[in-house]
Amino acid sequence: MSRYLIILLVAILALSGCGRKDKYRDIDTSKIKPWVPKSEPLSQYGNHSPYRVHGKKYKVKAQRSGYSETGQASWYGKKFHGRQTSNQEIFDMYKLTAAHKTLPLPSYVEVTNKKNNKKVIVRVNDRGPFVDKRIIDLSYAAAKALDFVNDGIANVHIRVVSSPKDLVNVPIKQGLTYLQLGAFSDKDSAYNLAKKISQLLGIETFV
Repeated sequence: MSRYLIILLVAILALSGCGRKDKYRDIDTSKIKPWVPKSEPLSQYGNHSPYRVHGKKYKVKAQRSGYSETGQASWYGKKFHGRQTSNQEIFDMYKLTAAHKTLPLPSYVEVTNKKNNKKVIVRVNDRGPFVDKRIIDLSYAAAKALDFVNDGIANVHIRVVSSPKDLVNVPIKQGLTYLQLGAFSDKDSAYNLAKKISQLLGIETFV
């Protein structure tokens, strides 16, 4: 009986491994066109300040240049692939993008994995990660470029890289009024409602 249980366990593990490969196909990050930081106006969405998540208040930085920080990076992928980012672009886990709690959107950031000294430039177009000690959430492609997909998190150093003509003094939206439209146990339902409200009324929505 135990022999059959062992065989069954091995089969389950093999199937799990296949599922993981299907979910996150291997990519050659050297073939992904790297970002060249350029001057971009602030996004219409995702830059209101201050804002609150899980009862904690965050204030978006007034400018992009001169910022650097050391801490933990995580990554996100399939679950959010194809969904809107905080500035209402479409998240593509195969592009070099990232989420940050307080940098103006968009911003360009150089991320260095302190374990192997690998570097990548990402375009920040989303908010997060709202987890203690984590300072940036990278796309699957960016995590792959830094070689920490399997680890899940990495100790990194990040610094903003700006073009010579970067718009650093554009004011951030202040003092906006917020209306809670609902509380959901299912995040998909919350995202769907937020998208419908945004499209119907032409206003910024957050989950």
